[in-house]
Formats: sequence, structure tokens, C-alpha cells
Amino acid sequence: MLPLLLAAVLVPASADVVLSVEDASGLRALLEKAGAYAPSLAPEPVGTTLRDRVGVDLLARTSQWGLAPRGARMLVFSHDGAGLIAPVRNAGRAKKMVASWIAEDPQRRAGRVAGLRLLTASGRNPAALLAAMSRPAPLPAALAARASGPTWLWLRLLEPLRAAVLAIDAGSTGIVARGLVVAGAPVLSGSAPAGCAAGIACLRAGVAPAGRRAIEVALAQLGVPAQAELHRASRVEERLDGVDVHMLSDGPSLGRAFRVAPVFDAAPAGGPSLDASVALVDLDVVLARLTPLDALRGPLATGAYAFHLLYGSLLRNAGPLTLTGNPRAEGAEIELRLPLR
Repeated sequence: MLPLLLAAVLVPASADVVLSVEDASGLRALLEKAGAYAPSLAPEPVGTTLRDRVGVDLLARTSQWGLAPRGARMLVFSHDGAGLIAPVRNAGRAKKMVASWIAEDPQRRAGRVAGLRLLTASGRNPAALLAAMSRPAPLPAALAARASGPTWLWLRLLEPLRAAVLAIDAGSTGIVARGLVVAGAPVLSGSAPAGCAAGIACLRAGVAPAGRRAIEVALAQLGVPAQAELHRASRVEERLDGVDVHMLSDGPSLGRAFRVAPVFDAAPAGGPSLDASVALVDLDVVLARLTPLDALRGPLATGAYAFHLLYGSLLRNAGPLTLTGNPRAEGAEIELRLPLR
């Protein structure tokens, strides 16, 4: 029993996202390259944010906190805030550092050293997050098997999808992430349909019941009107032909701005069951049409305009973002790629 407990991959039950980092060199190289196009993504400003939110800059090589030289550092994100779980070598030093960090902002920070673990949290309810991090639960075996390598990511997903784990290979040329999505029913089936010769973004998939429902949920989240044929289709294409940015104002305006062209049950193309892509260069062309006057229409328009100002150069030098997948029992094997030039 003890070896099984030691081998378990544990995450807080209330977490929405967990990023485990054992070797940050790949992430640092990625951020150094991205920072050339978007300075706020460079290692130094990201490190400053990490120090504020969880105390420790995971991108820096520092012994200031008394952390162990080896072992995964887990960044935890939930509705209560952001936290860190990290192995400790020098408990006395870690206790001094966490006390000093909390004293800077005691209303929104909490932390402690428990045995040989450092736990820190900040946000709307740091005490609740700290309590959750103190009682992590094991991942299901299928997901735990994918939680390996220098960096991996666990995500809680919206039903009918449940969770995903991605092992991440990051560097100056971009990101490749491979892993598993689990659901309560089969997600993919057969080959994706042929199609998507054009468009800013496109998803093609041979779908099973959970896959159809997942697409319905995603479209509803974006505000796109329901598609009557979707719940009967075995092959689905959802192509984003354009975005009328002058329709953007608040959140519900997104669905009105999107021009989505669905195609159902086209001939299979062969290859993977899921094939999706986003042309980030084309997305930047769309965002570039926004003006300062457009930004006054509402929070979504303001955010889109600011996003273009901050990250437009990065979009023009990245992508396409691609996602492929194939069925695996009640879930899917997936691979995500984001090249960076």
C-alpha cells in the first residue's frame, strides 16, 4: 500500500488548474522567446507575478526559500485564488520566508510549512485554498500515468468532459503537449470529415455522444446559436469564417460577431478523429481592425483591443495552433502544438 501512495499523483480537490514544474528550463526558454514579441510574457515580469501570487519565482534559480533542489513544484489555481506546493530542504528558512511574504499583505495571503512541504496561497480566499492544498486527492490511474516529465498540466473541464492531463514539452520553438481527456462517455469515433480549406479557425471531428455534447457546450459558451443537426451528426465541421469586430461590446456580443459555418456528415478524410486549428496570424488581422473608439463599446471590445496591442506581434509570429485527437475508451488521446518563430 505504501508504494502505491508514494507513486500517486495528488491534486487538490477544489483546484481548476494544476501546473507541475520540475524543470523550468523549457518554460523559461519559451518565455524568453515570447517576451521578444510581448514583453509582459518575458521571464522577469512573469517571475514578478509569481512572487506576488505564490511567493516563489519558479523561473529563477534561487535558494532563498530553502526549497529542495529536486521535486515538482505545483502551481494551483481555483476560484479561491492561486497557490503553490513545493518540496522543502531547509524548513527553517522556508518558515521565515513565508512569514515575511504573508506580512506584506496578510489580508490576501496565507501559507505554512507542513513537514517538508511549502504551501502558499493568495487571492479572494487564501485560507480555503491552503486547506484544500493540505488535503490533495489522487488522480485516476489513466490520468496519473500522463502526469510526467519536466512540466505537466491538469485541467478540470466542463461536462460532459471531466478532466485532462497534458505532458508539456516547451522551448524556444514553441509548445508540444500530449495527453489524455477523460469523459463519462465516448468522445470521438471514426475519422474527421474532409473540409476547412479556409477560415480563421476550424474544428473537424468524428464524434461520439460526449463529443457532440462537448461541441454544443463550447458553442453555447461562445454565444453561438444552437445547431439543430449537431445532436444527430457523426461527423462535424465547425468553421469560423470571420469575426465582425465592430459587433463586439459585452460578453453576449461574441456570438453575434462570430460567423460560424457548420457542415455535418461530410465524407471522412482519413487520419485522426479530431483535427482543429487556429490561424493566429489571421486572428491578429481581425483584431487589428479595432480602433480606440471601438474599445469604448464595452468590456469585451476593450479587452480585445488591449489584447491586440499587447500580443499582436506574438500572434503574427506564432501558430498555427493545432489540436489533434483519437478515441480512447471514454475519452481521447490528444496532441496540441503551438509553434513560435
